[in-house]
Amino acid sequence: MIIVTTTAFSLLSAKAQQAKKVSMDIEFNSALHPAGTKLKLYREWPKRSLVDTGSLDALHQCKFHVTDSLPAVFTLETRKPFLNQTIILEKGLCSIVLGADAQVLVKGGLLQTRLEQHLQQIKPLEKEWAAAGNQYTKAKDLEEKLIAEKENRVLAEKVQFARMAFIKNNIDNLLGEWLTHHYLYGMQQKDLQMLKNWFSSRGKKNAVSKEIEDKLQILEHNLLLGKKAPLFNLTSITGDAVALDQLIKNNKYVLIDFWASWCTPCRATNRNIAPLYKDLKSRGIEVVSISVDENNELWKKAVKSDQIPWLQLISPSIKSRTVMDYHVSTLPSTFLIDRDGFVVKQNMEIDDLKKLL
Repeated sequence: MIIVTTTAFSLLSAKAQQAKKVSMDIEFNSALHPAGTKLKLYREWPKRSLVDTGSLDALHQCKFHVTDSLPAVFTLETRKPFLNQTIILEKGLCSIVLGADAQVLVKGGLLQTRLEQHLQQIKPLEKEWAAAGNQYTKAKDLEEKLIAEKENRVLAEKVQFARMAFIKNNIDNLLGEWLTHHYLYGMQQKDLQMLKNWFSSRGKKNAVSKEIEDKLQILEHNLLLGKKAPLFNLTSITGDAVALDQLIKNNKYVLIDFWASWCTPCRATNRNIAPLYKDLKSRGIEVVSISVDENNELWKKAVKSDQIPWLQLISPSIKSRTVMDYHVSTLPSTFLIDRDGFVVKQNMEIDDLKKLL
């Protein structure tokens, strides 16, 4: 059993409470960890820093004395068995119970309770998501991978929706800020823009707002939307040289799709575009795939397997000049270019293509 207790000294006024730091006595007691186990206590937000270290004594206990403003986010870390537990320290008692079955039960203030409820509610979805990922890894052929990848994508969207909903409901407290920071790395541009709007509408200017702004600036810098498409001259699957300016001249629009034979979502995109290609072509929209494969034979084999009827070019390596010019960081990546050579849409989904028909 691990028990964490915090004691907050009474303050004279709400104003003094905000300004004055509070002393907390924290006690850890574990039945799973042997005496001598090293412990680390981190202050997580807004900047991660090591507060103190210790080790379990003969009674499997370790005590820390912390002085900090509340509420605050901490994490307790131990190894063998590994434990990384988030603690939202508030006034009153916070306890972490680690049972013999390795199940963790956390009790604390209002914010800790909300966090634990959220984690329990989302846990089944995260397990399904992880299982779909494992199924994808174990898949032995392309067809199995395509099915697993689709299921993985659907579950990932459900998990992200649940996370965003929880952040929105806690945008005015520490949980909203902390979880935004915690999940920020995996956020897409549309989610970042929503988060920016949520914080801005409440006049929230803090460390996480700056993080959101910084990441949006990086993404927007890499976007080519509204900019001239970088020109290229690449080799086709038949060995011919193909220039982008000639493609632009001969069509109303050119849809460029960066992909690779080893990219399962790319292979799914090929099969989704194929039934639309004839209609796209009839409306003056030429589709051009640019492979980043370093192995020509694997590229050609995938083109044949997917029965791709449109123009196939190659720019070998994710670090090749054309790929870098288009700031391609994920596959597939698509760019719709108009007759004037400007990128008018980027990262188009199949539903976006259907709207062009």
